[in-house]
Amino acid sequence: MACDIGDKFRLKTGPGSGVDEITANEYNIDICRATKILERLHKEFTEKGTTIANNVNNPTYYLRNQSTNVNRFYDIFTRKTESDIEYRTAVSAILKGDTTANQITLANYMNNPQIATDFSTPDVFKGLYGLFRVNEILEDKIAEKVNSLQGQPSYNVLSNSLHYEKRKNIKTTLEEIAYRENQIYREKFLNIVLLVVGIFIVSSQLMKDYFSFSGGGGGSGGSGSFGSSGSGFGGIGGWLSTRFGSGSGGIFSRFGGLGLGSSGRSRIGNLFTSSPYTTTQRE
Repeated sequence: MACDIGDKFRLKTGPGSGVDEITANEYNIDICRATKILERLHKEFTEKGTTIANNVNNPTYYLRNQSTNVNRFYDIFTRKTESDIEYRTAVSAILKGDTTANQITLANYMNNPQIATDFSTPDVFKGLYGLFRVNEILEDKIAEKVNSLQGQPSYNVLSNSLHYEKRKNIKTTLEEIAYRENQIYREKFLNIVLLVVGIFIVSSQLMKDYFSFSGGGGGSGGSGSFGSSGSGFGGIGGWLSTRFGSGSGGIFSRFGGLGLGSSGRSRIGNLFTSSPYTTTQRE
Protein backbone atom coordinates (compact mmCIF):
# COMPACT_ATOMS: atom_id res chain seq x y z
CA MET A 1 0.00 0.00 0.00
CA ALA A 2 1.46 3.31 -1.10
CA CYS A 3 1.50 6.49 0.94
CA ASP A 4 1.07 9.90 -0.63
CA ILE A 5 1.03 13.41 0.77
CA GLY A 6 -2.18 13.92 2.70
CA ASP A 7 -2.57 10.25 3.69
CA LYS A 8 -2.94 9.32 7.33
CA PHE A 9 -0.70 6.99 9.35
CA ARG A 10 0.04 6.16 12.96
CA LEU A 11 3.20 5.61 14.97
CA LYS A 12 3.38 3.83 18.30
CA THR A 13 5.55 6.66 19.62
CA GLY A 14 3.51 9.32 17.84
CA PRO A 15 0.75 11.64 19.12
CA GLY A 16 -1.54 10.12 21.69
CA SER A 17 0.79 7.12 22.07
CA GLY A 18 -0.13 5.93 18.61
CA VAL A 19 -3.85 6.62 18.81
CA ASP A 20 -3.90 9.94 16.95
CA GLU A 21 -3.26 9.92 13.22
CA ILE A 22 -0.43 11.80 11.51
CA THR A 23 -0.86 13.49 8.15
CA ALA A 24 1.84 12.69 5.61
CA ASN A 25 3.73 15.67 4.19
CA GLU A 26 6.99 16.29 2.34
CA TYR A 27 8.99 15.99 5.56
CA ASN A 28 7.60 12.69 6.84
CA ILE A 29 6.58 10.96 3.60
CA ASP A 30 9.33 8.34 3.93
CA ILE A 31 8.19 7.55 7.46
CA CYS A 32 4.63 7.11 6.22
CA ARG A 33 5.72 4.79 3.40
CA ALA A 34 7.96 2.70 5.67
CA THR A 35 5.10 2.40 8.18
CA LYS A 36 2.69 1.17 5.51
CA ILE A 37 5.21 -1.38 4.23
CA LEU A 38 5.90 -2.72 7.71
CA GLU A 39 2.19 -3.01 8.47
CA ARG A 40 1.67 -5.07 5.33
CA LEU A 41 4.68 -7.29 6.02
CA HIS A 42 3.43 -7.90 9.55
CA LYS A 43 0.14 -9.22 8.17
CA GLU A 44 1.88 -11.34 5.53
CA PHE A 45 3.95 -13.00 8.24
CA THR A 46 1.33 -13.40 10.99
CA GLU A 47 -2.26 -13.26 9.64
CA LYS A 48 -4.49 -16.28 10.04
CA GLY A 49 -7.80 -17.10 8.41
CA THR A 50 -7.87 -14.18 5.96
CA THR A 51 -7.26 -13.61 2.26
CA ILE A 52 -3.69 -12.67 3.02
CA ALA A 53 -3.16 -15.82 5.07
CA ASN A 54 -4.49 -18.12 2.33
CA ASN A 55 -2.23 -16.65 -0.34
CA VAL A 56 0.57 -19.15 -1.08
CA ASN A 57 2.94 -16.27 -1.83
CA ASN A 58 2.85 -15.03 1.77
CA PRO A 59 5.08 -16.49 4.51
CA THR A 60 2.16 -16.90 6.92
CA TYR A 61 0.71 -19.62 4.69
CA TYR A 62 3.64 -21.81 5.72
CA LEU A 63 4.44 -20.39 9.14
CA ARG A 64 0.95 -20.70 10.69
CA ASN A 65 -1.74 -23.32 10.50
CA GLN A 66 -4.51 -21.91 8.32
CA SER A 67 -7.69 -23.68 7.15
CA THR A 68 -6.55 -27.02 8.59
CA ASN A 69 -4.48 -28.13 11.52
CA VAL A 70 -1.70 -29.27 9.20
CA ASN A 71 1.63 -27.76 10.17
CA ARG A 72 3.00 -27.03 6.71
CA PHE A 73 6.30 -25.66 7.99
CA TYR A 74 7.08 -28.80 10.02
CA ASP A 75 5.80 -31.17 7.33
CA ILE A 76 7.84 -29.56 4.54
CA PHE A 77 11.11 -28.84 6.29
CA THR A 78 11.38 -32.19 8.08
CA ARG A 79 10.31 -34.51 5.28
CA LYS A 80 11.37 -32.83 2.06
CA THR A 81 14.52 -31.39 0.51
CA GLU A 82 15.33 -28.76 -2.12
CA SER A 83 14.82 -31.37 -4.81
CA ASP A 84 11.08 -31.21 -3.99
CA ILE A 85 9.05 -28.36 -5.45
CA GLU A 86 7.06 -27.96 -2.23
CA TYR A 87 10.29 -27.25 -0.34
CA ARG A 88 11.51 -24.66 -2.86
CA THR A 89 8.06 -23.01 -2.95
CA ALA A 90 7.97 -22.59 0.83
CA VAL A 91 11.51 -21.20 0.93
CA SER A 92 10.78 -18.74 -1.89
CA ALA A 93 7.56 -17.57 -0.21
CA ILE A 94 9.24 -17.00 3.18
CA LEU A 95 12.35 -15.29 1.80
CA LYS A 96 10.86 -13.14 -0.97
CA GLY A 97 7.07 -13.59 -1.04
CA ASP A 98 7.10 -14.91 -4.59
CA THR A 99 6.22 -18.42 -5.76
CA THR A 100 5.95 -17.86 -9.51
CA ALA A 101 7.43 -20.55 -11.73
CA ASN A 102 10.75 -18.83 -12.46
CA GLN A 103 11.28 -18.04 -8.76
CA ILE A 104 11.02 -21.60 -7.45
CA THR A 105 13.52 -23.29 -9.74
CA LEU A 106 16.50 -24.97 -8.15
CA ALA A 107 18.76 -22.13 -9.31
CA ASN A 108 16.53 -19.22 -8.26
CA TYR A 109 14.45 -20.20 -5.24
CA MET A 110 16.86 -18.55 -2.74
CA ASN A 111 17.79 -15.47 -4.79
CA ASN A 112 16.54 -11.96 -4.10
CA PRO A 113 14.89 -10.95 -7.39
CA GLN A 114 14.86 -7.19 -6.88
CA ILE A 115 16.72 -4.70 -4.68
CA ALA A 116 14.86 -1.50 -3.78
CA THR A 117 16.75 1.77 -3.28
CA ASP A 118 13.92 3.74 -1.66
CA PHE A 119 10.29 3.44 -0.54
CA SER A 120 8.79 4.71 -3.78
CA THR A 121 7.94 1.14 -4.94
CA PRO A 122 6.47 -0.49 -1.82
CA ASP A 123 5.26 -3.64 -3.61
CA VAL A 124 8.81 -4.97 -4.04
CA PHE A 125 9.28 -5.28 -0.27
CA LYS A 126 8.20 -8.85 0.37
CA GLY A 127 9.32 -11.68 2.61
CA LEU A 128 12.42 -11.62 4.77
CA TYR A 129 14.48 -9.97 2.06
CA GLY A 130 11.98 -7.13 1.91
CA LEU A 131 12.00 -6.73 5.69
CA PHE A 132 15.81 -6.56 5.76
CA ARG A 133 15.82 -3.99 2.96
CA VAL A 134 13.34 -1.75 4.79
CA ASN A 135 15.67 -1.72 7.78
CA GLU A 136 18.70 -0.88 5.61
CA ILE A 137 16.97 2.01 3.87
CA LEU A 138 15.73 3.39 7.20
CA GLU A 139 19.29 3.36 8.54
CA ASP A 140 20.47 5.27 5.46
CA LYS A 141 17.64 7.79 5.85
CA ILE A 142 18.43 8.32 9.53
CA ALA A 143 22.13 8.89 8.77
CA GLU A 144 21.21 11.33 6.00
CA LYS A 145 18.90 13.25 8.33
CA VAL A 146 21.49 13.44 11.10
CA ASN A 147 24.15 14.62 8.66
CA SER A 148 21.88 17.39 7.39
CA LEU A 149 21.24 18.58 10.95
CA GLN A 150 24.99 18.88 11.47
CA GLY A 151 25.20 21.35 8.59
CA GLN A 152 27.80 19.22 6.80
CA PRO A 153 26.07 16.94 4.27
CA SER A 154 29.29 15.15 3.41
CA TYR A 155 30.16 14.42 7.01
CA ASN A 156 29.46 10.83 7.99
CA VAL A 157 28.20 11.08 11.57
CA LEU A 158 27.61 7.37 12.05
CA SER A 159 31.09 6.49 10.83
CA ASN A 160 32.57 9.15 13.09
CA SER A 161 30.78 7.69 16.10
CA LEU A 162 32.35 4.32 15.37
CA HIS A 163 35.80 5.93 15.23
CA TYR A 164 35.07 7.67 18.52
CA GLU A 165 34.14 4.36 20.11
CA LYS A 166 37.40 2.82 18.89
CA ARG A 167 39.44 5.72 20.24
CA LYS A 168 37.61 5.47 23.54
CA ASN A 169 38.41 1.77 23.80
CA ILE A 170 42.08 2.45 22.99
CA LYS A 171 42.22 5.17 25.65
CA THR A 172 40.66 2.84 28.22
CA THR A 173 43.18 0.13 27.36
CA LEU A 174 46.15 2.48 27.68
CA GLU A 175 44.88 3.76 31.02
CA GLU A 176 44.55 0.21 32.29
CA ILE A 177 48.10 -0.61 31.16
CA ALA A 178 49.47 2.53 32.85
CA TYR A 179 47.61 1.72 36.07
CA ARG A 180 48.98 -1.80 36.07
CA GLU A 181 52.55 -0.56 35.44
CA ASN A 182 52.27 1.86 38.36
CA GLN A 183 50.95 -0.95 40.52
CA ILE A 184 53.93 -3.14 39.59
CA TYR A 185 56.39 -0.31 40.31
CA ARG A 186 54.81 0.31 43.72
CA GLU A 187 55.05 -3.39 44.54
CA LYS A 188 58.74 -3.49 43.52
CA PHE A 189 59.51 -0.38 45.57
CA LEU A 190 57.75 -1.85 48.57
CA ASN A 191 59.73 -5.08 48.21
CA ILE A 192 63.00 -3.09 48.14
CA VAL A 193 62.00 -1.14 51.27
CA LEU A 194 61.05 -4.36 53.06
CA LEU A 195 64.37 -5.92 52.03
CA VAL A 196 66.37 -2.97 53.40
CA VAL A 197 64.37 -3.01 56.64
CA GLY A 198 64.91 -6.75 56.93
CA ILE A 199 68.66 -6.40 56.47
CA PHE A 200 68.76 -3.66 59.11
CA ILE A 201 66.79 -5.76 61.59
CA VAL A 202 68.93 -8.86 61.01
CA SER A 203 72.16 -6.83 61.31
CA SER A 204 70.95 -5.21 64.53
CA GLN A 205 69.99 -8.58 65.97
CA LEU A 206 73.37 -10.11 65.10
CA MET A 207 75.18 -7.15 66.65
CA LYS A 208 73.08 -7.46 69.77
CA ASP A 209 73.56 -11.23 70.09
CA TYR A 210 77.31 -11.43 69.47
CA PHE A 211 78.77 -8.21 70.87
CA SER A 212 78.49 -6.65 74.33
CA PHE A 213 78.72 -2.92 74.84
CA SER A 214 79.05 -2.73 78.60
CA GLY A 215 81.20 0.02 80.15
CA GLY A 216 84.98 -0.35 80.34
CA GLY A 217 88.22 0.57 78.70
CA GLY A 218 88.17 1.26 75.01
CA GLY A 219 90.95 -1.04 73.94
CA SER A 220 91.55 -3.38 76.86
CA GLY A 221 90.29 -6.90 76.97
CA GLY A 222 91.30 -10.46 76.65
CA SER A 223 94.10 -11.67 74.50
CA GLY A 224 93.60 -12.74 70.89
CA SER A 225 92.26 -11.04 67.82
CA PHE A 226 89.08 -9.88 69.52
CA GLY A 227 90.61 -8.67 72.82
CA SER A 228 93.78 -6.92 71.82
CA SER A 229 93.87 -3.22 72.49
CA GLY A 230 95.59 -2.17 69.34
CA SER A 231 94.30 -4.68 66.83
CA GLY A 232 91.25 -6.68 65.76
CA PHE A 233 87.95 -5.53 67.25
CA GLY A 234 89.54 -3.93 70.30
CA GLY A 235 89.77 -0.58 68.52
CA ILE A 236 86.45 -0.67 66.69
CA GLY A 237 84.64 1.28 69.38
CA GLY A 238 87.12 4.12 69.33
CA TRP A 239 87.33 4.16 65.54
CA LEU A 240 83.57 4.31 65.03
CA SER A 241 83.31 6.95 67.74
CA THR A 242 85.90 9.03 65.98
CA ARG A 243 84.43 8.64 62.49
CA PHE A 244 80.73 8.73 63.24
CA GLY A 245 80.53 10.22 66.73
CA SER A 246 80.30 13.74 67.98
CA GLY A 247 84.02 14.42 68.37
CA SER A 248 85.92 16.97 66.37
CA GLY A 249 86.77 14.45 63.64
CA GLY A 250 83.37 12.70 63.36
CA ILE A 251 81.34 13.10 60.21
CA PHE A 252 78.25 14.05 62.21
CA SER A 253 80.02 16.55 64.44
CA ARG A 254 79.20 19.46 62.15
CA PHE A 255 75.55 18.63 62.29
CA GLY A 256 75.26 18.46 66.03
CA GLY A 257 75.39 14.66 66.03
CA LEU A 258 72.51 12.25 65.49
CA GLY A 259 71.38 12.39 69.11
CA LEU A 260 69.51 15.04 71.04
CA GLY A 261 71.09 17.98 72.91
CA SER A 262 73.41 20.82 72.02
CA SER A 263 76.63 18.94 72.84
CA GLY A 264 76.33 17.15 69.53
CA ARG A 265 77.13 13.74 70.98
CA SER A 266 75.78 11.14 68.63
CA ARG A 267 73.83 8.14 69.70
CA ILE A 268 75.87 6.14 67.28
CA GLY A 269 79.06 7.57 68.82
CA ASN A 270 77.85 6.72 72.30
CA LEU A 271 77.10 3.22 71.17
CA PHE A 272 80.71 2.42 70.33
CA THR A 273 82.79 4.60 72.76
CA SER A 274 84.69 2.94 75.66
CA SER A 275 82.98 -0.42 75.16
CA PRO A 276 85.07 -3.58 75.34
CA TYR A 277 84.00 -6.41 73.03
CA THR A 278 83.51 -10.00 74.01
CA THR A 279 82.97 -13.02 71.79
CA THR A 280 80.51 -14.70 74.09
CA GLN A 281 76.93 -14.76 72.91
CA ARG A 282 74.30 -13.28 75.17
CA GLU A 283 71.70 -15.58 76.57
